[in-house]
Amino acid sequence: MLPLPPFSVEAPDRLEPVLAMAGQHGVRLLAGGTDLLPSMKHRLFTPATVVRLSGVPELAGIRATADGGLRIGAMATLKQVRQDARVRQGWPALAQACATIATSTIQAMGTLGGNVMLDTRCLFYNQPAGWRESIGGCLKAQGTVCHVAPKGKGCYATQSSDTVPALILYGAELELHSRRGVRLAPLADVFGTDGRQWLTLHPDEVLAAVVLPPPGAMVVHRKVRARGAIDYGLLLVAVQRHGKGGRAVVSALGPAPVMVQAEDLADLPQAAWKASMPLSTHAWSSTWRKHMVRVEVQRAVAELSSPHLAAG
Repeated sequence: MLPLPPFSVEAPDRLEPVLAMAGQHGVRLLAGGTDLLPSMKHRLFTPATVVRLSGVPELAGIRATADGGLRIGAMATLKQVRQDARVRQGWPALAQACATIATSTIQAMGTLGGNVMLDTRCLFYNQPAGWRESIGGCLKAQGTVCHVAPKGKGCYATQSSDTVPALILYGAELELHSRRGVRLAPLADVFGTDGRQWLTLHPDEVLAAVVLPPPGAMVVHRKVRARGAIDYGLLLVAVQRHGKGGRAVVSALGPAPVMVQAEDLADLPQAAWKASMPLSTHAWSSTWRKHMVRVEVQRAVAELSSPHLAAG
């Protein structure tokens, strides 16, 4: 059992003090803790202060919006989201994505906001400190070389949030708060192209909620992982019919999700395959993961074309 590094805890019961601390050096915000705490044990982060968000009411709850959409508080647990009747009815791929994350215990602790903001992952990064030291660190943590692409200049750790592909196709926006005010940012626009700076948000911005527009076209969620539970995705796919064509978001292949579309739905699997360029960020073959892009998008297209969903 790896120990946590020493740190102090702040537990505010209002959003205002959270905004005052957000972005400060040595401060980390704690949602469910299912990703941050293991990373702290691996010494990927060693904050002096951890700010618990569980007592902030502005970040909690799921409520309908005036236009027929949904505002899901960042601290809503994955279990709450997947069990919510409104989510299951209007945005079922989001409920399905939440249900495929880790285990039921993790889903009861982890939050939607934490999943959306999930740190990028890599075989060489997500390791205990001693393991990383034995290879001289990695570009993202205490090193100068990316072991995935030693001749490259960037970090290729992957965006592995299960909920992001479906949320992008649903048109989700992030409700972001800071001392400067509140803004809405399309989720599709917040991902960077380097695994070290995987989000383009301002450091002092706090995710308060994920805002969904009214239900639209059906979305299908697909996940490839080594085991049927626990594991992060080797590949994440969401597909949506768009007129006679379709759109797909493919993730867990690089720092940012890959978004593709095709005028003919039947052409979408090949378009997604061409746009995807996985590298050796996982123990599993990058060639096989690229092959599975076409397979999983084709399976999602077949599901969208089934009489049951077509009628819906």
